[in-house]
Amino acid sequence: MDHILVIDDQASMRSIICHMLEDKGYKVTCAQDGQEGWDYFEKDPDTYKLVVADVNMPKVDGFELLKRIRQTHPNKPVVFLTGINEDIVKIVGQEYQVNAIIKKPFQVEDALAIIEDVIASNP
Repeated sequence: MDHILVIDDQASMRSIICHMLEDKGYKVTCAQDGQEGWDYFEKDPDTYKLVVADVNMPKVDGFELLKRIRQTHPNKPVVFLTGINEDIVKIVGQEYQVNAIIKKPFQVEDALAIIEDVIASNP
């Protein structure tokens, strides 16, 4: 069973994503901000198959989180969730090689398809 780390400061969004993934059989750890997410990741990075992170979060934003992950685990798959301008996210995300972007608001099926594609392409 793949383990996914979900990081989003918006409680309702975090709940939707975590439940969606749990319903599909994934083990999920949920964090409420970038610092908490980084703390989980840093303790046991190899346990997570994928990190799904919001971009705009307090303490540590998604860009900084991605930068930290790439410094220690350059091949760890990361998917961004964002409601901000997708072009900006793509430009910055390309610098640190984000694997995919899920634009908020999203359809659950579409988000799940993106996440499953990233997992499948990173065995």
